[in-house]
This record gives sequence, C-alpha cells and structure tokens, in this order.
Amino acid sequence: MVPGPPARLASRPVRLKTPFTLSLALLVGAASPDTEAAPRRASTPPAARNKPKKTAEPAPPVEEAPEPAPPPPAPPPEPVVAAPAPVLPATPWAGKTVVLAVPATPAAREHASRLETQLREALGAQADLQLVSPEWLFPSPPPESLQPGDALFNEGKELYDNLDPEAASKKFIAAAAFYEQHAVDTRPERLARVYIFLGASHLLNGDADSAKTSFTRAQLAAPTVKPDSELFGQDVHDAFAAARKALAEQPKGTLALDSEPSGAQVTLRGEPLGTTPLADLQLPPGPHQLAFTLPGHVPQGVFQTVTASRREQVRPTLEPLPGLAEVRTLAAQASTSRALEEPGPPTEVRTLGEKLGARYVVLAVVGRDGREPAATVLHAWDVTGKNRLRGVKLDAGDAEERREAVLQVHDFATGKLVPESRFPVALTTAVKKPWFWAAVGGVAVATTAGILLATQGPRPLGPRLGNFGAGW
Repeated sequence: MVPGPPARLASRPVRLKTPFTLSLALLVGAASPDTEAAPRRASTPPAARNKPKKTAEPAPPVEEAPEPAPPPPAPPPEPVVAAPAPVLPATPWAGKTVVLAVPATPAAREHASRLETQLREALGAQADLQLVSPEWLFPSPPPESLQPGDALFNEGKELYDNLDPEAASKKFIAAAAFYEQHAVDTRPERLARVYIFLGASHLLNGDADSAKTSFTRAQLAAPTVKPDSELFGQDVHDAFAAARKALAEQPKGTLALDSEPSGAQVTLRGEPLGTTPLADLQLPPGPHQLAFTLPGHVPQGVFQTVTASRREQVRPTLEPLPGLAEVRTLAAQASTSRALEEPGPPTEVRTLGEKLGARYVVLAVVGRDGREPAATVLHAWDVTGKNRLRGVKLDAGDAEERREAVLQVHDFATGKLVPESRFPVALTTAVKKPWFWAAVGGVAVATTAGILLATQGPRPLGPRLGNFGAGW
C-alpha cells in the first residue's frame, strides 16, 4: 500500500499572551496625568467664515430729526476692590517658628536676652520663614483711669476760686501725688497745670519759696505750659518767669537709660526717646517723667530725679504679663537635661507649639557652662514632623558662630535639612511609606519593558519571559 501524503496540521492563529505585569506597566507608563489637553479657544464657525460679504448699498437720504434729549448722567464707577495678596503655596514642612533663649544662670541673663533678639532679627529677615513673636500675642493692659486725680484738681480749683488757698493747696498736692503715681498714663500738661495752681495758692498764702518750687516742677513736667493770663494775675506770671530763669542757670545732670530686658521703648514727658539701651541724656536738675514699655510686659513709669553735675543710671526690670510668663516658664522647663534627652519633642515643647501656633520651636540655652556665660547650646524641634536639630554649640558673642547657627535653623525649618540625614524632610518621610516603593517598582518595570521593546526586532519571544509562542 502506497502511503498517502502526510496530513497537515490544522493551522491556528497565534495569540499574544503578554504577561499581566508587563501589560500593566506599559499601560501605566503610557497614561500620564499631565497629558490633559488645554481647552481650545473658540473658533469662528465655518458658516461664518464662508459667508460672502455683502456689498455696501447707498444709504437713503436722512431726514433731519429733532435734537435728541441729553443722555442721562453716567452712574458713578464702582469702587475698585484690591486683589488679595498672593498666598505662598503650602509645603510639607511649612509652619511658623518661635525662638526663645533661656539663661541657665543669673549671670547669663543679659547674654540670653541679647542673643534672643539677634536670632529673631536674623531669622525674621529670611523671606521663606514665618516667625512668631510671643510678646505680641499678649497685649498690654488698658490704661488706668485718671478720674480720681481729675476730681481732686477740680475740687482744688473751686476752692482757689473761692479764695481758700490753704484748702486748695491740699487738694492740688493730693492731685499731683496721684498723677505721679501713674507716670505711664499721666499727661504732662495736666500735671503742669496742677503745679501752676499750687504755686498760685502758695503766693496767696504768702509762701514765695514754696511757690517757686511748684512753678519749677510745672516747667519740668511740661516746659511749654505757661500760666493762663485770664486766670492769674501779674504776680503769678512774674514768679513763674523768675523760677524758669533760675532753673536755666543750674548745671544739668546726666541719665543713662536701660531696661531688663533690653529693647523697651522709652518716653520722656510723653515724647519718644528710642529703645534701651540709650546714650546719656542731659537734663535739668529735678524730677522727670519717664515711661518704659515693652510688648508682652507690664509698662513701668517713674519720676526720676536728676542731680546737677551727676550721672545716674536707670535700669528698671519689666515684669512679663501672665501669658508671656507662662511661655518663659515652659521654655525654662524644656531646657532641663531631662527634657533635652528625650528622643521626641518634650511635653513643654509641644505645649509651646500649641500655645503659640508654631510648628518649629527653637530653644537656646545660654550659660550652661558656668565658667562661660556666653556659651550656648541650641536645640530645635519640629512638633509636627517629630524631627529635631540637636546640640548646635555657639558663642553668643561670636557673630560668625551666630550666622552658622542661623543657617542651620533656617535649613531645618524649611525642609532642606534633616538631622543625621542628607535627604530633605519630605523625601525622608515618603521613603517610609509602602506606596513609595510600589511606585518605584512600577516605574522600574515600565522602564525595562520600554528598553526591550525598543532594542529588539520582531521575533519569537521563546521561553525567556515564560510565555511560549508569544512574540514582540
């Protein structure tokens, strides 16, 4: 038997069985969230473009019309509202920063106060940092009422008009004492009028020496105030002029003004002089009204007596308001060795951040080494991110070391530096997330598949990728 031709195998179409992982990677690589097209501008409809233009026809003769009525007045323009200031985009490390300096010993108090001011000024000059000043969060108390002194003055004036100078003198003395006890809020002109009436009362009693003293006090209180010609006779004006001449002939004294803490605003008779510490001030002998005010602190006023040809120093201690006092107490507790050794932000630091609305708390401990009052160790905490800048050592009096410390705090508070790491805060946090590594794996698979497809010609895939009969 002759064998017939060999039977042909039934031909079947070859199906591509690309692995699911490769297909998913290629699909993710091809789809991009940023490929959304921008909206197109509305174009002219085709019918409008193809519509032939009409030829101009001669206009018909225009008949003369009556003169139209005048148009109504235009409505007033709407007020222009200024656009709001642009808001800086939020970043993972965005947050406010507070700087506090704590003296470890009484000898370091002055260094701590000065360093705190210098660090705040340097960090506040950085455009990408938001600084919190705790002092401005606690406003000063309202001014005290001066009505009791005004009532005493009005009673004395009524007695003076009724020709009872002895009783009037007592009222004026009481009014002057009240005003001088409120040196922060008393207006100098009001006190000067009290002394003018007191001097006039002494003249009515025949006491020229006491009158001269009162008129001198009036000129020290407010040099521009003079007796009113409608209220006082020529004898009062002459005695007042004699007292002014005698005061001008006396040698002046000197005051050196400072405060604890420094940086307080100083006024003399209500006129601003500057911030402490101030240069020597030459003043005529006698009491002078001074007021010291500092945000977050209780204002303090004094009538400081100046002695002729002598130099005296005035350095009041300004007490913090209750809110600021609590902040200082928390900062002192956070500067202890126990709190500084904790791995995360101590309880006191977290409380400071919540109370002041700050994410970054910078604490400078000054004078921990008793032999070097200016030796400082600086710490910073990220209350939200739980990161920390530990143990930056510097000399509070060294400008270069302060500059280096400011740079480290700036980089820490802007996400450019994570202690004991070379990566930014955002990247370090993302690396710990599972989705980060899933994304990295997907990108790697897509990149590998793209390289294979670009470098290989069409041929059977074979068993290398575990899919027999597939091709690429």
